[in-house]
Amino acid sequence: MTNEPPSTQHLTALAAPDALIDWRLAVCYETAHTTGILDELPATAADIADARDLDPDAVRAVLFVLAGWHYATVDEHDVFSLGPNRPQPHERAALAQHGSWIRRWAALVPRRVRDRKATAPDTPPPMDPATGLALLESAGRPFVSAVVDTCLDGWRPRTGDRDSAHVLDLGGGHGAYAREFARRGCITTMQDLPGVIELARADGRSAAAGVELVAADAVTDLAPGPFDLVLCGNLTNLFPLDQVRDLLNRLRDVLAPDGQVAIASWLRDHGPVGAAFGVQMLVATTAGDAHGESDYRRVCADAGYTDIRFVDVDHARFTVVLARPAPTT
Repeated sequence: MTNEPPSTQHLTALAAPDALIDWRLAVCYETAHTTGILDELPATAADIADARDLDPDAVRAVLFVLAGWHYATVDEHDVFSLGPNRPQPHERAALAQHGSWIRRWAALVPRRVRDRKATAPDTPPPMDPATGLALLESAGRPFVSAVVDTCLDGWRPRTGDRDSAHVLDLGGGHGAYAREFARRGCITTMQDLPGVIELARADGRSAAAGVELVAADAVTDLAPGPFDLVLCGNLTNLFPLDQVRDLLNRLRDVLAPDGQVAIASWLRDHGPVGAAFGVQMLVATTAGDAHGESDYRRVCADAGYTDIRFVDVDHARFTVVLARPAPTT
């Protein structure tokens, strides 16, 4: 993981409060990114407007905001150029997406307070799936090693080496967790929707790490076990609680007798970032939520789990929920 570019979490809505990008900068950067303004630099606002069929006064206003944060510079001839604080190549899409999400929050939150399935009048086109997965991976990079540590520390095998555990990364998406488990010597399977697994096969990193890839919808099908550990990383927040309960019930059938479930997600009652994640789920889904600690305690218990623990793995309080099936009598 040392060769990966730095995380972009600070450029998302899930940044810690003291690291959050100013909304004015994010919206203006997203506008400059999506309209092609940035691609025309260096140039005057008038030249950019001519090249991109934009309003020159509006272009100038946007660029002066970027200049105010030193993302751009302007010289005595009114020529704008990229500035010293400009995002690095791997950060551009993340910051632009942040600006897009700010607009979606502003448009959808008031509507969804009244109607959970309301739509916005101006919905941006969906992001390319490969780009979306790459952004999710970058934003979550600070937590990967700590989540895997927590999972393996929490799994206490009666015999044998914990690093030889059979692990299912359910809804693994970008595959960072699965690859880290495999790097630790675990026998690792990653399951996700067929389109996601197709991207993972094309990417090649998971296969190179020895991760088995399974294309299936977790709502209806699970990779055959038994698994010592099943990790649901940013998966259960996509579902309402009754669906989470159903998933946990079905996971019992693929867990080894001494197995463990781990849920890695933001919890709405674990700090300001978790609370913000609840609004992100309100806007991004029609049924998901940043379920709270009491929610997970209840659905885990209802599904027949015990030894339910909560571990915050970062100062922003990204949380791993650990639970074991209760012994059968």
